[in-house]
Amino acid sequence: MMSHSVDESDPAYDYVNYVNASSMSALVDEFDDLATGRAQRPRRRVHSTIRNRIDDHAVLEHLDHMVKNSGPLFQHFLASVPGILEEMSRVGAALNRLARSRAPREKRALTFYEGDAFDGTNGRALVEAAQGAVVSLTSSPNKANEPWFYRFADPRLSQYFPESLFLLSSEELKSDHYFGSFSEGFDFFYETAAFQFYGTDRKAQVGHVAELLRADGIAFFLEKFDHEDSTEYEVREDVKDRLHKSLYFSSEEIEWKREAMLARMSEGQVTLAEMSEALHTHFGHVHLLWNGGNFCEVVASDSKERLSEFLEVLGPPLIPDEFCRESVMRPLGQSRYT
Repeated sequence: MMSHSVDESDPAYDYVNYVNASSMSALVDEFDDLATGRAQRPRRRVHSTIRNRIDDHAVLEHLDHMVKNSGPLFQHFLASVPGILEEMSRVGAALNRLARSRAPREKRALTFYEGDAFDGTNGRALVEAAQGAVVSLTSSPNKANEPWFYRFADPRLSQYFPESLFLLSSEELKSDHYFGSFSEGFDFFYETAAFQFYGTDRKAQVGHVAELLRADGIAFFLEKFDHEDSTEYEVREDVKDRLHKSLYFSSEEIEWKREAMLARMSEGQVTLAEMSEALHTHFGHVHLLWNGGNFCEVVASDSKERLSEFLEVLGPPLIPDEFCRESVMRPLGQSRYT
């Protein structure tokens, strides 16, 4: 299927049709199988292979919470993406420190929105660690994730939107009482490898997210990226499958996913350079934080001060050496403010 383009300047634009025409909707049965555990359930819990390198207790707490309090689809995600367990924990520990510092000064809990984020494991881990300094919202269009969210969530601090991230607008945040804690927008947004299931139009997709952020908000984008060199792309895939996924899935399961889902997923991938260009359209400051094979995590903000504040409390990268093929912890592209 060809990628569908987003043109939010068109008054007739309909996000419902955009979502319905996407790979996210086309793969609904496959996602249901993963989220219920009927297919591709890891044969054992994911564990950190570099735990002995982690000396930050807050990172270890976040890591252990995610492994323990997650449903089948998030467990599948951890087993599929090398190093992401450690990276989400590193970022979560930093956001916890940031929130505990800012919340008393601002006399409110900071707000965290994870878009299309399975059962909300990452956000719930942050909320628990922050002890009232953070409230979270999780969206997911996959219905089988919802019971797992409510199984583990504290409803006073974590809420759930059972639809695509593209069906939540800034107007709805302001007008719907259910979203009262988030009516002024989000301090933090985290994309959990979702955009690629909707198409390649990153400029518009990022624009939708930017509309949901507070003026000094920080956005994280975790994605699987295409590569200008197709050989390098396949090398990274091979390393991921041999050294990470094989710990949790059989060769038959790895091949099933490659045939059933990965070809469709790849249609929506962009290169890191294309993502950087899209982000700089909406944000003044963009950094590459992490790389694990073909996956990268990028952070962006229009506030240099807020982004610097985050980077100052962010610990060092925690990446198994065999998966890191990019130079991380560096600015991407050119800030329009320099």
